[in-house]
Amino acid sequence: MEEKNMIRNASEGVIGIHEKNPHYFQYKGKEILLITSAEHYGAVINKRFDYVKYFDKLAKYGCNYTRIYPGAFNQPKGTWMKESNMADLGENYIAPWARSDVPGFAGGGNKFDLSKWDPEYFTRLDDFLIEAAKRDIIVEICFFNCMYIKYWPLVPLQIDANINGVGDCDIIDFQTLDCEPLVREQLRYIEKLIIETNKHNNVIYEFCDEPTLRLTNSQKAFKWVSTLIDKAIEVEEKLPKKHLLAQQLEIGIDFCDDERISVITTQYIRLNDRQIGGVPALDSCYCYDKPIECNETMYIMAWVTESLIPISRLESWDFMVHGGAAYNQLNGFFIVSNPGGDDEVNHAILQNLKNLRDFLESFDYIKMIRGDRDIVQKMSVGGHVSIMAEKGRQYALYIHHCFPNLGRFKGSYFEPNYGNYEPVVTLAMEKGDYNVTFIDPETMKVIKETSITCDGGTVDVACPPYSLDIAVKILAAE
Repeated sequence: MEEKNMIRNASEGVIGIHEKNPHYFQYKGKEILLITSAEHYGAVINKRFDYVKYFDKLAKYGCNYTRIYPGAFNQPKGTWMKESNMADLGENYIAPWARSDVPGFAGGGNKFDLSKWDPEYFTRLDDFLIEAAKRDIIVEICFFNCMYIKYWPLVPLQIDANINGVGDCDIIDFQTLDCEPLVREQLRYIEKLIIETNKHNNVIYEFCDEPTLRLTNSQKAFKWVSTLIDKAIEVEEKLPKKHLLAQQLEIGIDFCDDERISVITTQYIRLNDRQIGGVPALDSCYCYDKPIECNETMYIMAWVTESLIPISRLESWDFMVHGGAAYNQLNGFFIVSNPGGDDEVNHAILQNLKNLRDFLESFDYIKMIRGDRDIVQKMSVGGHVSIMAEKGRQYALYIHHCFPNLGRFKGSYFEPNYGNYEPVVTLAMEKGDYNVTFIDPETMKVIKETSITCDGGTVDVACPPYSLDIAVKILAAE
């Protein structure tokens, strides 16, 4: 019998893959779900952003996960939102590299000197990770992002942004091995970040977000990412701690069965541009026995400006009750002028995520896996059913009604489809008696409690009336 590859895990004490269920993480000796709605990745590189207030708000609602771009990427004024943590930073942009005494950086201030590191940056990064750890917040450090034409002049590794002559290439070559001087600096950058953050237990390293979104050649991008992975492993071999390594799944970029990569990251909830995310990614990749993240969804307050509360709930519950390990709703409420994201709508979004956590943690979920397709036999009305199960013991269901948005971002997020629903769901279950609780996901109020008996074939579960979605908890009767 052929043995499975030994997936690279983290050192003891560092967030790692759970020893009993590889679809989930463990941290501080117990299983952990990563659920959040995080700011737009500029919390460290934007010196004006108060990340302590940001962390306090996340922790208040049980959100325990955030994601950063650590310096190789920022954006011009007016990108996505009027105010963005990644855009129009001027001299408030702090990067791993020190500024030179030569003026002319397109983003404001002096150009960068790639031969020197900026101590102030690494002090800020270290404090950021310490403050996150105080609140048990996991930080995903994403080294690179795909490059856009308008962003290219603002990248320190672009030739006009530094005094070292590095980055004399076309933007489409950034995620390839074609420009050797650029690749050398990219590898130095990864090495420095890993060395500086190795002592922290609450870190996951991610290599490149959206590597082929701007149509970089997939084969070239794959070899480039693979080289980055090798470098990270080489660096950590000499250091005390080993961390989980993650890479996003995209068309042409698939490290799912690579034992070096421990975490499969996905984005959005459908096939969107070249990105594969949500339940389709779970359908395709769950077999690899790795934690699967949905670490970015439609940018609320930017790309999505209406129906924010139900859309966030539909996306997050659908993914996590299908067996996801981590979920991040990209959040435009957390900005420099409002780092705590104080807004009634945002509070409702964060409360939804707390409700989701409470629901999942009410189960012994580490013993559960995503439901086999043969569990849900049929539903009397149209809709979607997410299911996790430990067969014969516990079943978590999320039933919802929505359709893909038909506007600008077709198929990339769910539109609520309100109605008068009272479906009967037919489940194939093990023989036994079960207690059934129906819960309103918006309020977490119990709508109805009942019991069912299955003879080892199928059993009908009749839902009480609801208008959009309902959560169902089924436990074997003791």
